[in-house]
Amino acid sequence: MSEAGRTLRQALAIAALSVAVAAVVRFPLIQRFARGEFRETFFVAADFPGLRMITSAEAEDLWRAGEAFVDARTEDLYRQGHVPRALSASAKDAETGLPLFFERLPLEGTLVVYCEGGDCQSSLALAKLLLKKGFTDIRIFSGGWEEWERAGLPAEKGDDQE
Repeated sequence: MSEAGRTLRQALAIAALSVAVAAVVRFPLIQRFARGEFRETFFVAADFPGLRMITSAEAEDLWRAGEAFVDARTEDLYRQGHVPRALSASAKDAETGLPLFFERLPLEGTLVVYCEGGDCQSSLALAKLLLKKGFTDIRIFSGGWEEWERAGLPAEKGDDQE
């Protein structure tokens, strides 16, 4: 066998071993995925044309431009600190029907939805609900409040909704 053939075989063996080790180490995660636990936390852009993920820099630019922000966290977390001018509406509360909440949102323009950040999925759930309600330009700030605060951007505390 040539040197190139042996090197290729060794590379394939290392790759196969890497996949096997990763599967063993991440087996609980693979099981959760197989059970469908993450189905709601992903979205295919073609299925939701009005949704787009954005970075903290984009979120800041949209905030400075006066676009509407919606905080998908609980009311308690909202009161502890939120993006200035953001409206509070957890996905659960909005789903049960907050007509006043929907009336306060502009149908035209961009809506920026955020939650805690990290693995929080409340913003995605609320964004999907807003899309169903007829809003067409929804941005999901995946870094959320955690990233906003870490960047030292402006913040408000309390219940500062109009």
